[in-house]
Amino acid sequence: MRNRNTVGSTIVGVALAIIFGAAGWVILGSPGSIPADGLRYETVGSDEARLILVADGETAATIGARLAVAGIISSASSFERLAKITGAERTLVAGEYEFLLGTSSVDALIRIRDGLTATRVVAIPEGWRLEEIAELLESLEVVSAEEFLATANALARSGTAIDVDLLASRPSSATLEGYIYPATYSFSRSVTATEVVLTMVEALSDRFTPQLREETRAQGLTVHQVLTLASIVEREVVLPEERALVASVYRNRLEIEMRLQADPTVQYAITARPGSVVEFGYWKQELSLQDLQFNSTYNTYLQAGLPPGPIANPGIESIIAVIRPAPRDFLFFVARNDGSHAFAVTFEEHQANIRQFQP
Repeated sequence: MRNRNTVGSTIVGVALAIIFGAAGWVILGSPGSIPADGLRYETVGSDEARLILVADGETAATIGARLAVAGIISSASSFERLAKITGAERTLVAGEYEFLLGTSSVDALIRIRDGLTATRVVAIPEGWRLEEIAELLESLEVVSAEEFLATANALARSGTAIDVDLLASRPSSATLEGYIYPATYSFSRSVTATEVVLTMVEALSDRFTPQLREETRAQGLTVHQVLTLASIVEREVVLPEERALVASVYRNRLEIEMRLQADPTVQYAITARPGSVVEFGYWKQELSLQDLQFNSTYNTYLQAGLPPGPIANPGIESIIAVIRPAPRDFLFFVARNDGSHAFAVTFEEHQANIRQFQP
């Protein structure tokens, strides 16, 4: 559907229409009266919606001709004259625009002047894995899930990235899990899967600053290790204020070579079991004793140290929490069932918390 203008733009549109009519101009011409050769437009969704590409520096005359040939406006010359008399011809914004057939010249001009382009807005939550992101992109008609995953895997194998340093510690066999930054993106309709993946990796690069990387390496950690642990923290934490506390528990355990025993790593691991995703989704809520014994390098109940890589894509707050954990001696925590956790230093304290909060 065509985007609705703001109230301010509507008022301006009325004023432009008055000026347009006062000048005594009559809308003449038809799409067929202007040659179509070289004009770029395509059908979007149906025959009634058209996607128009406006290049940087194009004149109102050229844009008007394209709009007219596409059947969006009825007169290219009227669009050009309107742009000149209002001064809008000097502020036309390049981009992709979607219009319904029969749009008025006033409406078309205002939208291109204000840069109201046709985009796909994608909001990726923290803690989602690649497959979930892929499905979201497909549902919003940005790129197909299959294409996104195939591209991410291909780029992971080739090592192609905007920031080589960011991926320097990533094992060559690893995917880009953990390197796709969760944020809100705006993609054009013609965006490629490669552009989508690299944009998301670049977003992580921008936030995982040189200073944070220096802090990471000064502690004897790698970027890959931080992202791996941050992904676990992201999946564990509900309350933002507990991120640094949960991170400290895992950092403390790693320091004394104690197994992490993190449920989210088991949730990630068991998706490899046939039928698990179909039955339980990507994050099974209630783990069984059988689940905890699932043989996987990602199962931190069975394997010591960190899993081979991130289990999800963490936000910057969880990344910082891992780099700057709370200075506490906690080794245990248990959910209170209200989103918060009870922390403990000793196993005895932990058992008491379990009896209190998990009867």
